[in-house]
Amino acid sequence: MPRPVWTGTISFGLVAIPVKLYHAVRRQSVSFNQLDDRTMSRIRYKKVSALDGDEVPDDHIVKGFEVSKDRYIVVDPDELEPFIPAATKTVELEEFVDLDEIDPVFYDNAYYVAPGTNPKPYVLLARAMEESNKVAIGRFVMRNKQYTAAIRAEEGRLIMSTLAYADEVLDPATIDELQELDDVDVSKKEVAMAESLVDSLSATFEPEKYRDEYREQVLDLIQIKASGQAFEAPEAVAEQPKVVDLMAALEASVARAKDARGRHPSTAEPSAKKKAAKKTTKKKAAKKTAAAKKSA
Repeated sequence: MPRPVWTGTISFGLVAIPVKLYHAVRRQSVSFNQLDDRTMSRIRYKKVSALDGDEVPDDHIVKGFEVSKDRYIVVDPDELEPFIPAATKTVELEEFVDLDEIDPVFYDNAYYVAPGTNPKPYVLLARAMEESNKVAIGRFVMRNKQYTAAIRAEEGRLIMSTLAYADEVLDPATIDELQELDDVDVSKKEVAMAESLVDSLSATFEPEKYRDEYREQVLDLIQIKASGQAFEAPEAVAEQPKVVDLMAALEASVARAKDARGRHPSTAEPSAKKKAAKKTTKKKAAKKTAAAKKSA
């Protein structure tokens, strides 16, 4: 049973809505520990001085910011105390914006927003936001850190995503390769062929189709070795040759995509039915012709 990671209220104007935040995404990964292969004991790390390699006790460890090579400014925790945001229990909504105005690059961690004691104000806000296609922008503090967040409504539920700050998002103008795209010439035929490829691969998004295959294979490997069985490593997949001719690559890709669609069961059934219908029609026509000859 998931547990809330934050409890408080959403506040805008004179309205306060009690809510709880739950993680919307649970990251899955495989982690390993470093071991001593002689004793299979865990490897521990010590805090040592880079100057002489001696272990440094905790009471001699301070925080420092490197301003130049090997030059640090030491900052005392008491000096940081005034800057730590007050641990409030309120998400202060400041404005509502259109959903398509937010570039997805700004989205960070996602949380489900669940109602507190009285769900009616929650439902009213969610319905109003969903019908107006608006997203609420606000600020809140969690674990002594202030976040800017976007709250959107989807199927009657509220979903909050923390947002990156503008100075954290890299300007694409700083990437040289992206500035060279304006000088690339493509023909209308190439664009049409690329659109045909996109159209042939268009489908409804089904997130269940995409899995972390590396993690699944590693877990299988661990399970096999834990059961005492021998593990045979699969053969490495040969690297595909690079295609230089862009049009040839596009045409081959479109043909392969159409062929794959034709072999898919959902698209193959109608053609099979048509063939069966044609056979039935031919049989009926042959019977009618035989009957007509007999009567004659």
